[in-house]
Amino acid sequence: MIIHANVILTILSYLLALVSAMIVGLVLRIPILPERPMRQSWTISIIFPTLVLALGFTAISFKLGHQSMIIAVVIGVLTAVFSKYLLERILPKPQMGES
Repeated sequence: MIIHANVILTILSYLLALVSAMIVGLVLRIPILPERPMRQSWTISIIFPTLVLALGFTAISFKLGHQSMIIAVVIGVLTAVFSKYLLERILPKPQMGES
């Protein structure tokens, strides 16, 4: 089975985006896991939505034709900063218990 260099570059870029988002998230003191119970938690964590957004934005940049490891690292950094400082302003937490 032959694995093309483009596939290896893509997988490596996804991993770099994830690792850079995790490192910057830890530096910014984003919790690794949300509060318990996790199904009803609206706290921002590294696992969700930071890593999910990093994967999504990396996929969008690949679809637009920008395949680079440097872009993947930049996307990881920007995603962690976005999750920490801007996400709750754009998508506020729902108000629980009000009908």
